[in-house]
Amino acid sequence: MKLTVNGWYTNMRFSAAHFIPSHYKCSRLHGHDYGIIINVDGEMQDGMLIDFIELKNAIRSVINEMDHKLLVPGKANIAKYNESTNEYEISYNDKRMIIPAEYVYICDVYNTTSEELSRFVAEKVGAKIGKRKNLRSIEVSVEEGPGQGVFYSVDMRRD
Repeated sequence: MKLTVNGWYTNMRFSAAHFIPSHYKCSRLHGHDYGIIINVDGEMQDGMLIDFIELKNAIRSVINEMDHKLLVPGKANIAKYNESTNEYEISYNDKRMIIPAEYVYICDVYNTTSEELSRFVAEKVGAKIGKRKNLRSIEVSVEEGPGQGVFYSVDMRRD
């Protein structure tokens, strides 16, 4: 059985700015309204696959941290935090930005592409839901617009 939540219709969305240092056009600072699509695959237990409220709360707890922030790829080693000023200095491709820390969200990715954000969000949501005997997998797509995203799958079976 497969359950789907389409964030464009169920308000599982967030807005954020980002850049992709290695891409000629996308290296410029720009933003998106992102939508989350999640598919949960498994077998029913007590008449349901997973409680919609629990699933949506897990998604919201992840994306609310990213909402209205500058998404910075933490694995790219381009951001340095200055504790005395509470700011990030972000440097790449002869560009330099100083951003207040409260406006920055460091993602555990190499690039803030839809592909890597989908993996990042899927793993965080999967960890919040936890392994369950009735769930096989969750797939998450972080779409940069309706119909424009990549799915990443997380194994949800107990070891």
